[in-house]
Amino acid sequence: MRFIKIKYGFAYIVILLTLITFLISFNFISTGFEHSFFRTIIESKSPQSATVTEKKRIFFMKTHKCASSTVQNILMRFGHIKNLDFLLPNMNNYIGNPIHFNKSMISNNYSTEDSKFDMFVHHTRYSQEIKSVMRPGTIYVTILREPTALFQSLYSFYHFDKKYKCNLTQFISDRLSNKSPANQIKRYSNKLGINQMNWDLGMDTDDFENTDKINRHINMIERDFDFVMIFEYLDASLVLFAHFMRWPLEQMAYLPLNTRNNTYKQILSNDDINRLIQVNMADNILYTRFIQKFKKMINEYGIEKLKKGIKSLMAINQEILEMCVQSVANKGYARTTSYKLKANTKTVCKYIAMNELKYTSHLREIQYERQTKYKALDKLMNNN
Repeated sequence: MRFIKIKYGFAYIVILLTLITFLISFNFISTGFEHSFFRTIIESKSPQSATVTEKKRIFFMKTHKCASSTVQNILMRFGHIKNLDFLLPNMNNYIGNPIHFNKSMISNNYSTEDSKFDMFVHHTRYSQEIKSVMRPGTIYVTILREPTALFQSLYSFYHFDKKYKCNLTQFISDRLSNKSPANQIKRYSNKLGINQMNWDLGMDTDDFENTDKINRHINMIERDFDFVMIFEYLDASLVLFAHFMRWPLEQMAYLPLNTRNNTYKQILSNDDINRLIQVNMADNILYTRFIQKFKKMINEYGIEKLKKGIKSLMAINQEILEMCVQSVANKGYARTTSYKLKANTKTVCKYIAMNELKYTSHLREIQYERQTKYKALDKLMNNN
């Protein structure tokens, strides 16, 4: 009789667990993953569990119009999952620029006890002072783009035509001739214009046409940065980055953010393109240098292995798209891509489609609350 009771009791437990699993799979019961919103994807696909060898601390130099918002979202999700400390802007999404970064830009509201940080992923203007506020083991990362395509995107996205009162072709003819040296062309909002990548990476405009100074600056970037992605090969960059960071590939899942349809770009003649290359000389030298390094990285990793990784990442992204997105539109700023999510989607969908400003505000709330509780505890213990 006792054996029968145990037998039926075990059967009851099995049936109950099966029912709970069924309800969870259809989202009738909360999984408890609301905070670790990406864990459901990572654990279901990757044989590699979270490992102590993974690299966690990152400074990401967010270059303009280089798919940096898409990469930033990947990094914000990672830091969010891991409860890492972000160096956050006090408002909006800039910490410096046009001024180079310095410690005085750090907000006390979101600072840490040791005034050091694990993650810095927002717009800034690079200076080596950044090293003094990042914790040991930080990986320095950025992303580059072919300079003429980048400048075309800048001109259209930020409506340079309204500021300069001419289209891009006229601007090239009027402003980018030998009569207008690069350092004399005023930057839009004092921070946007020619040689944009080198500007973001800290180069002074007076050096834009000095080959020796350009190469010295690029040498410094090569020494300081551990990993440089390439816009035109984003998926390949992410596969290589996952390998470098020892992250599961699923962590690289993304929906393109802050992107636009190519129909909004003006078609340029070969002559205009060649002149843009000439005037964006510093960026062209920078891009050429790191394209060669990127090719070397691919050779070391293995081209066939990389192709398999790209195929896997594309499948992961397609699964995210089908799971999360009801429709895609061009309703964001400057007609950038926006996503209408399906009803009752998993939490991962909310964050993977969240724009930079909204996600940054959310991280501010989390970090402010955390630091407030730490300070209250310290005050209690120091109160005699």
